Amino acid sequence: MDGPDVAADEVDPAIEDTTDLFGLRSPLVVRALLALAVIYLVVTIGSGVNITSVWSWVGFAGAFGLLAVDLAVLTRLRGDPLPARAAVVAAGLLLAGTALAWWSVPAATFAPVQCLPAAIAGIVALALLVVRGRIGTAWVGAVAMSLSAATWAAARGLGFTAGLVFTSWVYPVMLFASLFGVMLRPIAETIGTLRARAVRDASDSAATVAAAEERERQVALLDRQARPLLMQVAAEHAFTVNEVRDARLVEAGLRDGIRAPAWQAAAVRAAVWQARRRGVTVVLFDDGGTAEVPAVQAHLDDLLVAELGAMRTGRVTARVMPPGRPTRASIVLARADGVRRYDCAHNGQITGGDVESR
Repeated sequence: MDGPDVAADEVDPAIEDTTDLFGLRSPLVVRALLALAVIYLVVTIGSGVNITSVWSWVGFAGAFGLLAVDLAVLTRLRGDPLPARAAVVAAGLLLAGTALAWWSVPAATFAPVQCLPAAIAGIVALALLVVRGRIGTAWVGAVAMSLSAATWAAARGLGFTAGLVFTSWVYPVMLFASLFGVMLRPIAETIGTLRARAVRDASDSAATVAAAEERERQVALLDRQARPLLMQVAAEHAFTVNEVRDARLVEAGLRDGIRAPAWQAAAVRAAVWQARRRGVTVVLFDDGGTAEVPAVQAHLDDLLVAELGAMRTGRVTARVMPPGRPTRASIVLARADGVRRYDCAHNGQITGGDVESR
């Protein structure tokens, strides 16, 4: 019985399907299929040296192409089990390829070995259908291939029964392949589930470590900047105007660490501190749009540091947009002579910078 249908866009990329778990996309399997193709061509050409019909060779080439595409579909297409539509297409390619190969053999020079390459490629395709979770489709394809061979044999005067016997060796292979599929596919699914769980656990562990590191960084920053102020408050220290200003800068910096973690590079913090000391209003936001592209964030940091260094008055608003937006981030500088705006596109390209008069 075929497994449940799984749409291609519903397959979790973190969970490996049978193309990965059984190594169907591995270099070893690719080399084995290439070896099968070479044997197919050698046997076909060697057994058909007496065939002079151009149309027969065209048919042989077409059959080879159909069966090659079929094997490529069965080993390369993702989805577990193989999507039903793809399974039907694979079975159709199998029947078309084998039938075309057999019907291309001229009756005058017929030899059983001339039909063997297509039959072998057909049983390989059927076995792959089983491995891909389409056992029912594979058995239907095997029976259809036998009926196709029997029809061809009857038309060639070999007898309907002879055609059935010609493909009878397919069924022991199908039986073993089906047992293999029934026994090992559940194991493969369990392995896929365990691997997906391991990936999730590793992701959770990495997130926990990152959160712990961020807490340690925030605690160290708090200890370095806020503790001295708190100790002065506890000692009833009389703050001067400059000390009050610095205390407010510390408070703003701590708020930035919570509200705008993307803008916490050392150079950015220093530039923001100095700009605020000069009277520039700096507002930072981070909604996570550059979390996966540190190189883009580094470019934005350099731009912000350069612009802050040139500001003496005015207001600067730097914001990282939420993920999925066409614009990843924006930097707006409002000065007496106008407004300067930079926009960072999703591909990381930064545009703007022209001064717009108020």
